[in-house]
Amino acid sequence: MKIRTIYCPYCNVLMEYKGTKRIQLGRTGFILGDLDNLFSGALSASIYECPKCGKLELFRYKKTKRK
Repeated sequence: MKIRTIYCPYCNVLMEYKGTKRIQLGRTGFILGDLDNLFSGALSASIYECPKCGKLELFRYKKTKRK
């Protein structure tokens, strides 16, 4: 995985890489509970944070195939 060089659009400060996390898709409903979450799956995203203002940037994480 390649870490990107990203600057905060507000502070023009280099953003810090915080890791890759899985973000749950779907929502919890009153009648079906967490069933929608099971069918929706999750999205893997790389997270970057500005150390000055706290702005977050998310990028879809894609594994690259080895040739």
